[in-house]
Amino acid sequence: MRKPSGIVFVLALLLIAGSATAQTTSIQEAAELQAKFEEKVRLEVLRPHELAVKDLNAKFAAALERAQEAAQSAGNLDEAFAVKGEKEAALAGGYTPALDDAKTPASLKTMRSTYRTALARLELDRDKKLRPLKDAYARSLETLMVTMTKGGRLEEAMALKKMREDLLANAALPNAAVPAGAGAAMDLSGQSLTNSLGMKFVPVKGTKVLFCIHETRCKDYAAYASDAQDVDGTWKDRKNDAGLVLDRPEDHPVSRISWEDAQKFCSWLSKKEGKTYRLPTDQEWSYAVGIGRDERWNKDTTPATVVRNETDFPWGKDWPPPKGAGNYSDLSRKNKAPANKSQYFEDYDDGFPTTSPVMSFPPNKLGIYDLGGNVWEWCDDWFDSSKTDRVLRGSSWTHWEKENLRSSFRDHHKPDERLGLGFRIVLVPAS
Repeated sequence: MRKPSGIVFVLALLLIAGSATAQTTSIQEAAELQAKFEEKVRLEVLRPHELAVKDLNAKFAAALERAQEAAQSAGNLDEAFAVKGEKEAALAGGYTPALDDAKTPASLKTMRSTYRTALARLELDRDKKLRPLKDAYARSLETLMVTMTKGGRLEEAMALKKMREDLLANAALPNAAVPAGAGAAMDLSGQSLTNSLGMKFVPVKGTKVLFCIHETRCKDYAAYASDAQDVDGTWKDRKNDAGLVLDRPEDHPVSRISWEDAQKFCSWLSKKEGKTYRLPTDQEWSYAVGIGRDERWNKDTTPATVVRNETDFPWGKDWPPPKGAGNYSDLSRKNKAPANKSQYFEDYDDGFPTTSPVMSFPPNKLGIYDLGGNVWEWCDDWFDSSKTDRVLRGSSWTHWEKENLRSSFRDHHKPDERLGLGFRIVLVPAS
């Protein structure tokens, strides 16, 4: 289930001193309220908005088709070629009109303006529908906050108060699409950023970068592939997913991506926005997953030799993974997409036979999703001093092994290997 990102839920803060029963009850109550809110947002706001945008894009592509035919009939090569490229971008998914320049045909400028106006109306309607849902959720949080206060559970009540304030401070969906041509937008707190593709970034203590809260999506990569030249098309092939990616496929993490492919995506996005995007380092990834302070690095340390944290998983210290821990090899995979020689958690079902839409499971305390499961994520580093393999972190939907699911586990492959590999990016803030 997709979550309205940007509203940082701090359930981890509820684990405080007090009786175990009181802690568990408060967590369950808050989690149930959150789950009900998110489900209503998904069904009543997000899904209708996605369908409306999809319909808008189809109508826009049809209008572009007519404009291309008119330009061709008039013998206007430059206009026909420009409109053709715009049409292909609109059909590829994740469409954002490019900034107009001196070479943009007047007809295309007009059509882009019309598209932006229509999209803005859809976003206004989406935010209008969201408001009463947020107000109702805020009232429920306040009621629970009062109950906790009367029961002397003051730290828990303060955590809920912060959740409620963060919720109401955002008038619209925090991860709403950035208006076309607006580039990247910093939020009011200066602590997070949403770029022109709708990818949101948050700071990670211990690093000097902002982490994307989700793995790079198919629609992010489609925007790159429609704009750049000579992009390898292997990512479009989902044979290793058993052809079962049916639920919002554009929001699934892109896979079958090599380290070299990921580097090219970062270069393209950096040039597009005038910022510095890159893959995270192995050490930065450790801080994002919560074990950075447990590792000791010096000039000779490599991901292959760094001292490991042997106790933590992305969801905590429990084993086997609790319900909702992430997308791993489970009963859904066993029943709908079994593979030779694979094993499965027999008492765990995440609901997805293969990959899942990003942000389908709760984030960690930093607000970052899917640091365990879904797809392996490339890091920037060489694995060891031989400099033949690059590092991968986070495990994937095909794994069930305790060792591989630890937060500290590193996989490694040649930079040109694809398999079922994906990636997450970071943003280096301007100094």
